[in-house]
Amino acid sequence: MKTLITFIIVGSCIVFAASIVIMLLKPAARSGQFRARPLMTDNEAEFFGRLVVALPEHYVFPQVAMSALLQSSAATARKAHGDRLRIAQQRVDYVVCDRGCNVVAVVELDDRTHSAAKDRLRDGRLLQAGIRTVRFQSKSKPLPAAIREAVIVREDAAVVQAVV
Repeated sequence: MKTLITFIIVGSCIVFAASIVIMLLKPAARSGQFRARPLMTDNEAEFFGRLVVALPEHYVFPQVAMSALLQSSAATARKAHGDRLRIAQQRVDYVVCDRGCNVVAVVELDDRTHSAAKDRLRDGRLLQAGIRTVRFQSKSKPLPAAIREAVIVREDAAVVQAVV
C-alpha cells in the first residue's frame, strides 16, 4: 500500500513537472524564427541619401507603414475595420516631414515592380487624407536639386510624377 502511494506521488510529480516544461516550451514555439533583414535595398538607401541632402531642413523617414499615416473615417466599426485591413500590410518608401513632424509629402521610388493601377489607388487614399505623393523613377533618379524642387516647390500639386 505504501509503495502504491509513493508511486502515485512520484507519478504526479513527474506529470506536474512535464506539464510545466511543456507550458514553458509552448510560447517559444509560437514566437517563430526570425533573422534581421535590411531596412532598405541598396538602391533605396542611395536614394535616401539624396533625399537627406536635398531636404536638410526636413526629416525623412524610410519604410513607413500606411497605417501610421492613415486612419479610417468610415461611419461604422465594420467598415473602419475593412479600411484598416486594406492598408495593413502596405508601406510607403519615404515620408518627408517638416521640423514639427507634419507630413509634407510621401516620396515613392518606382521600379518595374510597381503597378500603375495600384499606385493610383494608394495615391488616392493618401490624397483623401491631404498627403501628397511625389514619384520618381528608379532608373532615372534625379539629383538633389530636382528632388527639392519636386517635393518643396511643387507643394500645391496633389500627386507629382517627377520626370527628371
